[in-house]
Amino acid sequence: MRELPTRQRGFTLIEILVVMILLAVLLSAVLPVSYNMVRRYGAALRAQEVMLYVSGLRRDAFLYSEKHLLGSLENTLTVDGAPIPFADVQVTVEPPIFFYSNGTTTGGRIDITVDGERYLLHVTAPFGTLSLEPAEEAA
Repeated sequence: MRELPTRQRGFTLIEILVVMILLAVLLSAVLPVSYNMVRRYGAALRAQEVMLYVSGLRRDAFLYSEKHLLGSLENTLTVDGAPIPFADVQVTVEPPIFFYSNGTTTGGRIDITVDGERYLLHVTAPFGTLSLEPAEEAA
């Protein structure tokens, strides 16, 4: 009696190569999009740091009955003439914004640029409502 050859279990080299090629094609399409999304998310977080600082400044002006002038000099945020640097963030304030001790403000716009991404922070007069949006949607 002859024995029938038993079939070995496992994947052939061709099957493994096809799967690896499919994974490589999929990753080459997904990785650039994912990297860009992570970079934009990080830029948005940095812009929100500036917004939180401005919000705290507005609050402090009201709580401590102080007047603050928010401006910019050489793409750096200034408060009462003193520079407030944010690493790798460029800030331009148009026009200079006053926060008064009674909780009101003159309002204005703060242009924030992080890693090539632009954001606009609108300070609405008279109560200083803040809204942050990407520059391309703000136009």
